[in-house]
Amino acid sequence: MSRYVTRVNPILAAIVFVAAFFRLFRLNEIPPGFQFDQAFYVFDALKLLQGEFSIFFYQPGRSEPLYQYLLMVGVALFGADTSLGLKLTGAVIGILTIPLIYGITRTMFHDPFQREGKGEGIALVAAFFAAISLWHIFYSRYGERIPLTVFTATLAFWFLWRALAPSPVSGGEERRWRYFAFAGIFTGVTLYTYPSGRVVPIAVVLLIAYAMLTDRARARDDLKGLLLIAAMAAIVFLPLGIYYLRHPIDFLSHASEVSIFVPHGAVTASIPLELGKNALRILGMFFVVGDGGVLRNLPYRPVFDPLVGTLFCVGVIVWLIELVSRKSTRLQRLRAVFFLVWLGLALGLSLVSDDAPNNGRILIGFPVVMILPAWGASAIWERLRAPAARRAAAVALTGILVFSAALVYHDYFDVLANDPGTYYAFDTDKVETAKWINQNAPLAHLYLAPLVSQNGTISLLTHNALLKSFESRDTIILPSEAGDKDALFAFPWEQEKKIQTMGERLGGLGSREELDGSNGGKLLLICRVPAQNLPDAQNPLDALARGGDFVKPQKTMRAVWSDSFELLGYSIDAADSAKRNLEVTLFFHALKPMAEDYTFSVKVRDARDRLWAQEDKWLGDNSYDTSAWSPGDVIVEKFYPGLSACAPAGDYHITVEAYNPKTSQVLGLSSREGASTSLSMATLDTTHADASPSNRLEDLEPAQALDAKIGERLQLIGYMLTPNEARAGEPFSLSLFWRGAGQGSTEPIAVHLQDAARRDVTLTQGTVRIPVEGRGLCTFYDFRLPVGLQPGAATLWVNNFKLAEMNLK
Repeated sequence: MSRYVTRVNPILAAIVFVAAFFRLFRLNEIPPGFQFDQAFYVFDALKLLQGEFSIFFYQPGRSEPLYQYLLMVGVALFGADTSLGLKLTGAVIGILTIPLIYGITRTMFHDPFQREGKGEGIALVAAFFAAISLWHIFYSRYGERIPLTVFTATLAFWFLWRALAPSPVSGGEERRWRYFAFAGIFTGVTLYTYPSGRVVPIAVVLLIAYAMLTDRARARDDLKGLLLIAAMAAIVFLPLGIYYLRHPIDFLSHASEVSIFVPHGAVTASIPLELGKNALRILGMFFVVGDGGVLRNLPYRPVFDPLVGTLFCVGVIVWLIELVSRKSTRLQRLRAVFFLVWLGLALGLSLVSDDAPNNGRILIGFPVVMILPAWGASAIWERLRAPAARRAAAVALTGILVFSAALVYHDYFDVLANDPGTYYAFDTDKVETAKWINQNAPLAHLYLAPLVSQNGTISLLTHNALLKSFESRDTIILPSEAGDKDALFAFPWEQEKKIQTMGERLGGLGSREELDGSNGGKLLLICRVPAQNLPDAQNPLDALARGGDFVKPQKTMRAVWSDSFELLGYSIDAADSAKRNLEVTLFFHALKPMAEDYTFSVKVRDARDRLWAQEDKWLGDNSYDTSAWSPGDVIVEKFYPGLSACAPAGDYHITVEAYNPKTSQVLGLSSREGASTSLSMATLDTTHADASPSNRLEDLEPAQALDAKIGERLQLIGYMLTPNEARAGEPFSLSLFWRGAGQGSTEPIAVHLQDAARRDVTLTQGTVRIPVEGRGLCTFYDFRLPVGLQPGAATLWVNNFKLAEMNLK
């Protein structure tokens, strides 16, 4: 025992020190930035620190919760505006995994029936390989939660091994139940870490089934052990399990999104082809070509360098021999099967998913991968008997370990750290963007494009800044000049077209600027409106006169809703020659803060007040609700209330109203020009529209569908009759939906009514212009029921086709 303490502990301590060095050295600098997935973890930890406890974090990142609970300490100590607490949490978990790998390796290679075992040597070498593994270092350093899965899964497998492996120690059988219980506890805990942890219960079942088949004497006890594991795992997993039962999509969605069984992206529908390609890539990942994902690896670097890769190959050979050899003891074969199931399931995760090899999905098998080259080195050592040969082997192994460690240092701290791709991969550009936002937020009215504001990194690092965001496709927001602050509209560099459009709309009101990152690339495209060009609170439309046509209303008016906001003016245009695709631009002015989020409704009605078009939304294409408005804001918004396909030619009036979507309560007008008698709608101008020349078939929505040939090239595909019963002299309406082929030509039609006495009255005669192939048409008719018809069942006809029945009262 004393020799073990004096020899092994210092070496293990040195290995842990090496692991700590690789995981902590320059941790605040490398990797750079603050990747958005990791920012979501910090958001979750902030919720926990604020008392918002969750068993599953659906928003914003959607993940199992254990890592975020552990992350609370790092966020509490270092704050949410730095990635250091996040990185340190991952690094500590990574460091603690190294002695765990030592422990499980020593246990699995120690023969309890022999006084001397070879476990310590293999365990120390395996721990060293794990300590210097770029694979594990990479994931530990940037705060990913997958290393936590490795940590808890290793504990589960360690206790399971101790439960299944035979032991000559007195009281060993009683200890087995304790080991089974702990294996169950950590199996359940692993399910709280990452989706790949779901293979652990499968592995447990397979390994215990194997033990039962090969040791019938203990099969009954092993079955009881499996039930104990299942019970303990179920107790631990119960809260998350209940959540998954209520939200099965959260359990299944990630797996289905990356599965080769669901064709997407470069994944074909040929399962054998995809499996074959993935198998070759996985075989090559260890020492040929590794994972190419920039957020999962130094792109294409294999897991091992050539020297350690050679030892890995030897270890695989020794492992396979032990697996199939008749000379293997039960303990040896159990160990080989243990590795087969553990690593096999880990590799299977990448085998059946896209983008193989995937270092993240396979990482749960990391301990086995590190054990295999150590096993290979041990096998070579055992074959050497001469002292000189062993001394040479020791020197060679030392050289391999030093060389491998130096290569990892070079690859991570030189190659990866200086790779230009890491600037964007780890969202350094987003960190620099957030810094600029925080600097300018107190000095200006800052508006971010949603693509900027919704980025996890930017959202986290600017969560204390006063920011606003809106979708600018149909919107311009101009704050009041009060406060003497410029207005800045920030777009990502990918949205060049959007800032060009905003610049054209603002005209002389604004100017364009560009913000570059530390690498010389573009961070943001900025449109600046100086304070002197912003609207005056008393005469807000005066400033807009210097802008482009978009911000100049064709007509001015004033309608005030509940003394909270007012309509200053509007523009009415159409995108087509028939003037049916209407475009209504409204100019709102905020008067005071609002707690409610009101929806605006633009409606188009005919002279009989029938509704033919409507669009309801929050402003900013539903991105800028009224609770975000500040007093003095001028909001310019374009609506698209296109006329229904059946709307006839004629004059239409346009109205605007606001309502609370939660209660459907319409907001009343407190002051108005052109308001309707309902005291809630502001009536705008009247516009004329021609009949529709044709429509997309999918835009035609008849109440009753049918398929009837009416003319040589004209097909009746449906109708709408309102109402289907009437008295003499009462009005009713009929819409007929057509398709055909023969643009420009016409077909004659006649609509007539036949009463119960078979008296026939022609309601209308005319022609229908046949639309082009693939297009449709709706013709709308207003009728009044003729007098003198016999009450009862009547029929409507189109030419010689019986269309519908009516009830004449």
